[in-house]
Amino acid sequence: MERYYRKSTADFYTLIFLISLSIGTIVLDYKYQQITYIRSIINDLIVYPIDRISNLPSLFINELIRESSDIKSLELKLDTLEKENISLKIQLQELNLLKDENIRLRKISKASNITSKKQTIVKVINNTASPNKRVVAIDKGEKHKIYVGQNVIGVNGLVGQVIDTTFLSSKVILITDPSHTIPAVVNRTGANILVSGHSNDGKLVVPYAEMNIDILKGDIISTSGLAERFKANIPIGTVVNKISNRDKKFSEIEIKPYEKIGQMSELILIWDYKPKVDINE
Repeated sequence: MERYYRKSTADFYTLIFLISLSIGTIVLDYKYQQITYIRSIINDLIVYPIDRISNLPSLFINELIRESSDIKSLELKLDTLEKENISLKIQLQELNLLKDENIRLRKISKASNITSKKQTIVKVINNTASPNKRVVAIDKGEKHKIYVGQNVIGVNGLVGQVIDTTFLSSKVILITDPSHTIPAVVNRTGANILVSGHSNDGKLVVPYAEMNIDILKGDIISTSGLAERFKANIPIGTVVNKISNRDKKFSEIEIKPYEKIGQMSELILIWDYKPKVDINE
């Protein structure tokens, strides 16, 4: 009971002191302006630091959250920019390819005017269109009026002949196929010869030529127009070798085609000559 009484008395006197202090402070603040200065000093030296220290944890956490959000936003923007950059690089490559292709096709069209005034440039879509012959497939067919027997050339010379057509594509047998024979002429002498493909791809030969045939290394060989299969005067290639086989009484003549047969991405079909059709795939 005595302890309780002492505690209650101490609390009472404390309350009286605090009330007196409050009233005194109010009176002093009302009568004297200096109290404002003292209050300001107390606020700056005690209250403000305590307030700042108490707010530091929340400020630190908010700053971490903001920085984390900014980093994620920057990462998203960076990822978007990288994707856009890759897309622009791809588009630039495509534009450069289209530009180069356009230049190449213009050169092809201009060069082919020497052989034919009317031509169609086609793309090779398959370099191995036949399992046992040197045949390529092109991206135009009956829809584009392509016909069997149509002569096929490159920028520099003869490439082959159309042997089959479908609605949207066609097949071209190359002059390097061993079964394909071309009536040709030696430009220097006018001698008629037959040029065939060879088992060695990219090579042409004159099989069983006469021993005394007037053909020299460097002679230009062109189509003769005989047999009405190829338009006359289409360049074929150049003689690169002549071997006389006296035992068998004939000469072996090798011709290098002007075109890289079988390695071309575009071919040219000519329209001002329609040959007889006597070819089979």
